[in-house]
Amino acid sequence: MEHEKIEWNNDHDTGIRLIDGQHQGFVGIVNRFLDSSTKSEEGKIITDIFSFLKYYITEHFSVEESAMMAYAYPYYAMHKSVHDSFRYEFDGMELALGTKGSAHEIAIKLDYLIVNWFMNHIKVEDNKLCRFLEVRALELNEVLSDKLDVISGAFFKGGTGHYASQQD
Repeated sequence: MEHEKIEWNNDHDTGIRLIDGQHQGFVGIVNRFLDSSTKSEEGKIITDIFSFLKYYITEHFSVEESAMMAYAYPYYAMHKSVHDSFRYEFDGMELALGTKGSAHEIAIKLDYLIVNWFMNHIKVEDNKLCRFLEVRALELNEVLSDKLDVISGAFFKGGTGHYASQQD
């Protein structure tokens, strides 16, 4: 199975250090997965990536959703429903992972979900969210990065350290 690595470019930058760091950490892990998934141990690699993604989805989406609530994001319900759809798709793939002979099919679906859905979500929805957060923080005379550090501190020990260590 041929996989194309995800190239990070300016279209993916939200301008918010914490969120960009988490997204870039995610891309680094995904690229390692895509590199490895052509090798013979595809099932083991998929199990490993599912373990990472389960953590990432739970924690990263929670940070974004907490920030949306903290700043009264008017499109919170829509954005959260998009996250919930991703969670639902991911959970379905995770359940299917235990099925005999499904590793290759799951790898193809996961590749599509990550490369197409997630990267488009960053460019469109997360950029829209981050523009709102920046404006709202200015209106409230708050330092957005400080507020996000507090929010993320509830989920990540040491800020974005988990993702940084995953990139090494």
